[in-house]
Amino acid sequence: MESIVRFLVLLGCLTFSSQISTPADDYYWAGVVEFDYTDKEDLPPANYTAQAIQRYASIINSVEADPVDILVFPEYGLSSSEMASFVPDPRDRIAPCNLLHYEPVVRDMSCLARHRRKYLVVNLVEKARCPEPFDDRPCPSDELYRFNTNVVFDRHGTVIGKYRKFNLYDEGGLNITAIPEIVSFETDFGVTFGTFTCYDLIFEEPAIQMVRNGVTDFIFTSMWFSQLPFLTAVQIQQAWAYANNVNLLASGASQPDLGSTGTGIYAGRRGRIVSVMNHKAEEKLYVARVPKRDRFGLPLEQQPKIQFTPSEMDDLKLKRDAIDIYETELLPMESNSSYRKTLCQNGLCCDFALNYTVLEVEPDQDFYRYRFAVREGRRVFNGNREGLISVCAIMACSGDTLETCAVRFPNSSTVANSVLFNGLHIEGVFSGSAQMFTLPNSVDTSLLPLEVDKFEYIERVFTDDFELMKEIQFRLLEPRQDLLTFAIWGRKFVRMNSGCKANKISVLLLFVVTVFSIIRSKI
Repeated sequence: MESIVRFLVLLGCLTFSSQISTPADDYYWAGVVEFDYTDKEDLPPANYTAQAIQRYASIINSVEADPVDILVFPEYGLSSSEMASFVPDPRDRIAPCNLLHYEPVVRDMSCLARHRRKYLVVNLVEKARCPEPFDDRPCPSDELYRFNTNVVFDRHGTVIGKYRKFNLYDEGGLNITAIPEIVSFETDFGVTFGTFTCYDLIFEEPAIQMVRNGVTDFIFTSMWFSQLPFLTAVQIQQAWAYANNVNLLASGASQPDLGSTGTGIYAGRRGRIVSVMNHKAEEKLYVARVPKRDRFGLPLEQQPKIQFTPSEMDDLKLKRDAIDIYETELLPMESNSSYRKTLCQNGLCCDFALNYTVLEVEPDQDFYRYRFAVREGRRVFNGNREGLISVCAIMACSGDTLETCAVRFPNSSTVANSVLFNGLHIEGVFSGSAQMFTLPNSVDTSLLPLEVDKFEYIERVFTDDFELMKEIQFRLLEPRQDLLTFAIWGRKFVRMNSGCKANKISVLLLFVVTVFSIIRSKI
């Protein structure tokens, strides 16, 4: 089987790509793959990996991939722990294409990158001998680490980047590095990319740290399990790219019946170029021309919106966030031209200003109610990680109680829009600005975020008694009646037991850094 797969891979590689972007070009071409995982659990690991190599080769060798400079596949697409592979150290500049002491999955990806002359990013399970330098942790019984790893090949098939996922999501049997790796790589078309994986997106290291280091373009591989009200896949991808004003190439696993989908290419505060949330498993390459971040005033070639109906999206399984500890209050189901509410929790106060119309609903129709919500405090992420969050939100509920919030009706064809938001404004003052990462967070009933020209998001940093503060305003710019979430969502990156106050010099330095970051984000 292995020899047949390698023959097919190399046969397909006889077609070469002729278009290569240069540093002088204003744009580069990127491709991200939404990859169908539905048969992964039904095949023996060796069979699945062999089949996946062949499917990857088909995509890489396709006509659609011809113009692409860099091509990104999602998390867990190629292998499992049973099929873990050794991967060369990028410092050694090795192209493993024809080196038989590497496993077929690494060799074949190298050959494909070389023959198609493309930068290629794949995610696989890597094995590495234990212990590694400067790591004194106990070794597994077989003296092999196993990492969830992004591997970057250049146009010659050389391994030029390798990132081992640090923030695991319920991934039993896998290891993490002693400290988070900060991995970036340069390309021959004048763009430096950082790379990270899935759950890393909502943690400080490595993702936010690379933004602080000046990286402007990112590779994001994921097998994201979407959850309401704040963390569906495209919702958080677009928001993260917007808040950091960076280009984001996001490739997602596609198995909607298990909650996984979400792929896109985003141009910072200019929003998506292309994105998709699927209700059926899909295997497709999405290609886009991406403007370089150091060029100004370039036209953005935004592709037509891919949007499925709420009824179609019933087939996407969603998790529910742990929102039952939020402070909330139900929105009165009475039309109101001017309604205001202030809600507080643990020192965070959120001000809501609304103009809304309650719509007529037929007796046999279901409809969403809405709750104001605020959260300042700890959040457990998937049972194994903790972090601080700060949230001001309006969210949809399928009933009158908090337990029904972030829960969709089982059959969207019976659901009527119940509230038309003519005007909607949220404002909050968030403490600890130097450690606070906040973003505009929204999603509609088709499980897509609002386009960036449909809202206004303003951050203002100031000091109060030598503490950095961040005032945020989030405003809806046109009426909507299909909202599930409209929120300011924030993560505070501080040690859980930290209670010290910075001195005056530190605060001033942090203020300068934060202001510089905000000025940069608006360029």
